[in-house]
Amino acid sequence: MPSLQVLTDRHDPYVVITVLGDVDATTIGVLQEQVEIAQRISSHLLFDLAGMTFMDSAGIRVLLDAYHHARANQGTVAVCSPRPSPKKVMELVGLTGYIPVHASLTEALTS
Repeated sequence: MPSLQVLTDRHDPYVVITVLGDVDATTIGVLQEQVEIAQRISSHLLFDLAGMTFMDSAGIRVLLDAYHHARANQGTVAVCSPRPSPKKVMELVGLTGYIPVHASLTEALTS
């Protein structure tokens, strides 16, 4: 059983994708499916990572794919509330140079 739960909610213009648990090769399908659904609703995605406990390269790939999809469709991608470990992974691969990272959901929705 996957140790990942993904919830979506609409906060115009964003679809907020809340990630709870570990994102890795065994759970990435759950996240990818929800991202694809969210992309059909809006080209503006906001990933709330407050509940994400772990992310490997599979998660980075989904965020990067979402970023490229958004750019191609005049949209945006942002991240909020990442825990130290996933945030460090995003920094190490340079993703934070492309995708804005906000300290909280409220900050992300108001910026």
